[in-house]
Amino acid sequence: MKNIIIQYMITSKEVDKRGDIKGHNRSQLYQDVAKISRTSFEEYAKKIGADHFYWDERWATEGHGCSISLLHECARTWLDPQFDKYDNVLFVDTDIVVNTDENIFDLAESGADVYGVLESDFVTANGGGYNSWDSNEENFHNFCRKFSMHGCPVEPVLPPNRPSRIMMMNTGVVLWTKEARLRAREEFTSWEEWCYKGDFHMSIQNDQPYISANFARLGFDVETIDTTWNDSPHYATEEEFFEKARFCHYTGGDWKVDMLKHWNEKRYKTT
Repeated sequence: MKNIIIQYMITSKEVDKRGDIKGHNRSQLYQDVAKISRTSFEEYAKKIGADHFYWDERWATEGHGCSISLLHECARTWLDPQFDKYDNVLFVDTDIVVNTDENIFDLAESGADVYGVLESDFVTANGGGYNSWDSNEENFHNFCRKFSMHGCPVEPVLPPNRPSRIMMMNTGVVLWTKEARLRAREEFTSWEEWCYKGDFHMSIQNDQPYISANFARLGFDVETIDTTWNDSPHYATEEEFFEKARFCHYTGGDWKVDMLKHWNEKRYKTT
């Protein structure tokens, strides 16, 4: 099997309008963590016999200027024919560090279309999670309106996964088979239509609900994987985080500062 890991980081002046993060210029911090993530996954790719590809200029979103469109640059995963020579493509965000020697591509042997972690499967140390649509009625109805606008069903998550009103993937780590990518290229709603149609919060117009909604509409066989393959520092202690997480995902803003610190301290099993 021929596999590749792909990543990108593109910043713009629009990003810095959101302000600094703990004294760090936002776009510079994003670039700093991206450099770390790229190094980590290049080394990991060599260990598991995969290729690695990184880009830092718009490709799928060329000609677009808004910051939300940057999040849809991940569409290159299925739109770019240069990846068609690979059996599997792993898309990974650039705020993630490898913390395992296990080969994630081994998961693709089960025969599903795509593999990833659901937002609702994360449980934080205080018992909460990232599935705001389950606790906020207005948020839930806004997601429903957006899905309906594009002819996409709102599918619930049922046991054995943690129940939720919306099946939403965390798209920071998604393993795509070739067949899934080719089908997405032909059948997905365009990212532009999702990004620009309607007046919604960026959390609804970004890539995560866009990809999840299209999976639901088209009936993709999505296999959920253990949250440790896309794990954030939500544990009660850092020690537990580093012991359990395979891929350490520093979502949000403040945690990216922690990522710099942890990398410099060589806290990972692979460093």
